[in-house]
Amino acid sequence: QIIFTSHPSPIRKNIMELQGYRCAGCSMKVAVKYASKFRYCFYLGRYFCTGCHVDKTAIIPGRIIGKWDFSKYPVSCFSFNLLEKIQFDPLFNITDLNNVLYKRARGLDKVRTYRMQLYYIKDFIFLCRYADRLKESLEILDAHIILKPDLYSIQNLVDVKNGELDKKLQNLIVVCNKHIINCQLCQARGFVCEICNNNKILFPWDFRLVTRCVDCGSCYHKKCYDSRKVPMCPRCPRIMAMFKRTESQNDQNTVVQS
Repeated sequence: QIIFTSHPSPIRKNIMELQGYRCAGCSMKVAVKYASKFRYCFYLGRYFCTGCHVDKTAIIPGRIIGKWDFSKYPVSCFSFNLLEKIQFDPLFNITDLNNVLYKRARGLDKVRTYRMQLYYIKDFIFLCRYADRLKESLEILDAHIILKPDLYSIQNLVDVKNGELDKKLQNLIVVCNKHIINCQLCQARGFVCEICNNNKILFPWDFRLVTRCVDCGSCYHKKCYDSRKVPMCPRCPRIMAMFKRTESQNDQNTVVQS
């Protein structure tokens, strides 16, 4: 049972009534006058007997996602074991669950930028025959780190909070960039802005200066792309024309064969 949100402040009487004065774990019933002995689980939002809740504490995913709160709270034995089991599983998509968190937590937003950069960098490194060591460095990372920039495990979020993931990704980007800048094969896979025709090579992960066409993937200077006279990127019409020519040739070949 994966819970993505935090619970409101508990009102013991109301929750115990909903539970029928039974433990949410073993269903043991308790007299009303002894209900105060039951312990609240901040993960499940239910009360448990002292056998099912031994005051173990854990960080609550819903409180991290909702409030960037990494404090540990009392949880039932079931919840403690579950949270321990899913600690390294990438289950939490921040964009879907609480996109505003990127604005509240600067460290998280910074890590997201690094992960988006690596999303594009990986294509250059994995296709370069001179980058074997860097390939190994990228492969060591959990796959979702570079493939799905908004997806996190509990441990990933902890590593963001303590600054570990930030440093690891930043160092990796620096090393990859150094290789790409000095590698002729990687340079050949870069882009030239077709609007201003400046010869400087552009790369899709330079978010400050570069804009990438969402349709064809070509890169342009942001200033050039924003000030272009036609809405479509320069490369898209050529690609569309090429597809049309190919389709036309295929149709002609089909007619000849028949």
